[in-house]
Amino acid sequence: MQPNTDKMSQRDILAIIAAAIMAFIGVLIETSMNVTFPTLTKQFHVDLNTIQWVTTGYLLMVSLVIICSSYLKGRFKERNIFMAGAILAIVGDLVCALAGNFSILLIGRLIQAMGTGISLPLLFNIILERAPMAKRGVFMGLGGLIISLAPALGPTFGGVVVYFLSWRDIFWIVLPLMIIGLIMGLAIEQITPLRQEKFDWLRLFLLAVIFVSLTLGFNTVSTLGWVNGQFGLALIVMLLAVWAFIVISNHSQRVLVNINIFKNPVFTMALIAYIFIQFTNIGINFVLPNYAQIADHATSLIAGIIMLPGSLISGLLNPVWGRMYDTMGAKRPITIGNTVYFLAIILFAVSCFNLSPALILVYYTLFAIGMTMSFSNTMTYALTIVGREQEADANAIFNTMQQFAGSIGTAVASSFLASGTGTNAATVMQSGTQHAFMFVGLLIFINFILYHFTFKLGNQQLAR
Repeated sequence: MQPNTDKMSQRDILAIIAAAIMAFIGVLIETSMNVTFPTLTKQFHVDLNTIQWVTTGYLLMVSLVIICSSYLKGRFKERNIFMAGAILAIVGDLVCALAGNFSILLIGRLIQAMGTGISLPLLFNIILERAPMAKRGVFMGLGGLIISLAPALGPTFGGVVVYFLSWRDIFWIVLPLMIIGLIMGLAIEQITPLRQEKFDWLRLFLLAVIFVSLTLGFNTVSTLGWVNGQFGLALIVMLLAVWAFIVISNHSQRVLVNINIFKNPVFTMALIAYIFIQFTNIGINFVLPNYAQIADHATSLIAGIIMLPGSLISGLLNPVWGRMYDTMGAKRPITIGNTVYFLAIILFAVSCFNLSPALILVYYTLFAIGMTMSFSNTMTYALTIVGREQEADANAIFNTMQQFAGSIGTAVASSFLASGTGTNAATVMQSGTQHAFMFVGLLIFINFILYHFTFKLGNQQLAR
């Protein structure tokens, strides 16, 4: 049931912290491995396209597990769900740390991804169930801190560890924190009744086809361009799988996720805006470290560190944006955040041929503040609009698309970097980076339109 007081018990707070630790580490490792690719290609004697599956496969597995979270929450006790996720994450972490070849490393990453896919939506489900309505924005802001701060800190964390230690130490360093999170998770109590339901394996398989085909298609763009047969085939397979998924969803009595929630236009528009923000954020977090190293000739350590101040400042301010949501409503912080985000993108696009590390640091701080201000508040508003009965499904969809949008964002950003022109690597990078910022600027501009109708229709729904 929804808490009626403004206070939370110690057990509830411990439950949120435990889920937050596991979710943060899972998302942190998503991007921290990116800086290890050159080292891994040499050590395991595989090419870069193969090594990229360490991250791409991870994101796909996380997405597929998250979409099951609504069923898992209704079928099993939250403590048991958390324990399963934490144990999978720890086992996967150990397999990665001890991996002697690429295949074992990839298996470890997929096991670890299952744990992250369980922990991430569980964090928000625990918050939604236990946080008082008057403080929901603040606690959702803390949850948003996890999914916005962790991927931005990943390159810095990975760069520092690899520079001074070894890529294996990425996994050894986080292991004690994961064990602490596992122990704290014992505090989780069940506060909602369970349901005896049958799981829809067929629809999960179709979702896997959709995600994998689209990912494989976008991965061809950087080398073959936007118009190529492999990309076209991937889109056809994806569209057929989407059609089959919708048809089966309208007749299946088994449980996965309720797609009827998309009939609510406020939810759908807020979700699209959320996807655009995450797509842009992860894509640009891939672009900027590469720009710093290739165009500015900075070291990998510097390339990671220049993004750290913005990540820390924006992340620490996330609960403040949540408080703004509680006191001012959703429209003001989301609109202001999207405006700041858009202005930062414009500054980057205009300055792409003269971006020094110092300028990247300043612009990225503005970029990160605007992103976090609108990101988690968009999700909070959408989950509030759909109502208590559909919160779990909405949460599963938002977290699934957050992961998948990040995966696609990296692939598309890579294709724009490859589209650059120039007489040397530096000018090609500068040109490609400008193309990337022009594209993401268009997406964030579209968000102004989406938010206008989201709040207009949302106010009508809330007034009923």
